[in-house]
Amino acid sequence: MSVYRLDELRHIELAVDSILNQTKPCSLYIYQDGPVSPDISNLLRSIAKENESVTLLCSKKNNGLAHALNAMIDCVISRGYDYIARMDSDDISYLNRIERQVSHMVKNPDVDILGTSCREFGATYALKEKHLPIMHDELVDFSVTRCPFIHPTVMFKSKVFSNGARYPTDTCLTEDMALWFLLVKQGFKFSNLDEVLLDFRLNEGSIKRRKGFNKAISEFRIRAYYMFTLKKVSFKNVFFISLRFFLHLLPLSLMKLLYKYAR
Repeated sequence: MSVYRLDELRHIELAVDSILNQTKPCSLYIYQDGPVSPDISNLLRSIAKENESVTLLCSKKNNGLAHALNAMIDCVISRGYDYIARMDSDDISYLNRIERQVSHMVKNPDVDILGTSCREFGATYALKEKHLPIMHDELVDFSVTRCPFIHPTVMFKSKVFSNGARYPTDTCLTEDMALWFLLVKQGFKFSNLDEVLLDFRLNEGSIKRRKGFNKAISEFRIRAYYMFTLKKVSFKNVFFISLRFFLHLLPLSLMKLLYKYAR
């Protein structure tokens, strides 16, 4: 879990509690990405002091989510964990989330990266339930034009990172999508558990992060490159990649409408 200056204290508390109270106990690594408010700093230090399962890492400078995630991966990769799970500092994991994902991966040893469904809340365009394709082949096809995972629900086998794979840091707000393409290319197997195991927080301003030319061109380049790399060139894929480019340039009101009814 990465925390930075714009995160809210109460949201962090709820997110942390949802992990510390899991039915299957796990270690929690928190990365303070640059300066935060005194209240948040005190909260994080208190959590780490009171819970042996919590490790707090701190950076004096805000380097962004990809850098924070990579720093935590570097920290945990040699510590004997079988699985590494993602979590955001403003979402809420269901208390059986880790147990359900670990159980599924044990029963399906060919799966290397496993996401889940979620419930969105906090914005007018939130979905009561968001479900994605389940099987690897479906997800590879899906990933050319859409994101195959809900990022904060994802659990990895630790071996995914043992060969040096990390979140790319040279993209514009597309670090997770760039990682999925990299892992597909390396032959790792994807799956989603068709079960809602996380509440995904949105707000009316969340969609602004998806808007703008830089975001549009970054995503277009990555998707077009991997469409050719994965040999998934088709009229349908070219059309939808181009459509997503223009989606990022639409007025916010129209973007919200499309996110509510066209996802």
